[in-house]
Amino acid sequence: MKTMPLLARFDWDEFERVVILSPHLDDAALSCGALLHALKDRISTLVVSISCGTSRRLSSDGSNKIEHRHGHVSSRLRRAEDIAAMHSVNADFVHLSFADGIYRRSPLTGRLIYRSARERWVSPRIDDMAHIEELYLVLRRLCLDLGRILLVSPMGVGHHVDHQIAAQVAVRLAATATGAELLFYEDFPYVADPSIGKGDQDGPLQALNRLHQAASKRFALPVDVDAKVALLRHYASQVPALFGDEDGMRTRMANHRHLTQPSEFYWQTQPVPAYTHKEN
Repeated sequence: MKTMPLLARFDWDEFERVVILSPHLDDAALSCGALLHALKDRISTLVVSISCGTSRRLSSDGSNKIEHRHGHVSSRLRRAEDIAAMHSVNADFVHLSFADGIYRRSPLTGRLIYRSARERWVSPRIDDMAHIEELYLVLRRLCLDLGRILLVSPMGVGHHVDHQIAAQVAVRLAATATGAELLFYEDFPYVADPSIGKGDQDGPLQALNRLHQAASKRFALPVDVDAKVALLRHYASQVPALFGDEDGMRTRMANHRHLTQPSEFYWQTQPVPAYTHKEN
């Protein structure tokens, strides 16, 4: 499929706002950092970060304590990192209070839905349906009364359950509301390193297939590596886990290319028609 330049694709004056869905507090910057830089003096941009809440649980002594799992970083710290990053690219932002997938509990049993770190790389489970429906209703109210918008969503490359849920909700939003045009972004760094995430060589076409979407157009946006590194430097708590260090981050970014240019990639799609049985 031919890859085209993104910024030339749209008449940006036609949109009231660009809305970027960010499953966690760094995903918009990781996957759309160049887009955020490109749009900061062009159009109003709203980044909606979904899993920003502090997870608490009532303990046996009646106290309400913050839950900690392996790799836990304070939600307060992560929100502060994101605020600084969004200010640096002149983007509006909203921090929703949904819990990260590893902290969500079944409304029926009270047990963790995804019980281990490896279980975050699975399809959404039935016990998570209430969360998905609530997210849809919140995003519908938040995003779809803004006039004509470009809704920019993760694809779910890498299988992270929170990314898959955001993508599913975005497809539903675009299908049920007027005035919202849908554009998918490739989930970085998962798309650049198949060993991250589920580690099964997942890619954009596989992610779209899970969403019952067919690719129609693919776009590239050149990345100023120094500028994007400066943006991601705000997320200091996340860089070691994702890249090891800043040099690793820079290398991963510089090697994710369109032709010779470090790039971000975006997709337009169309729904795959449901199979209809024809009788003889």
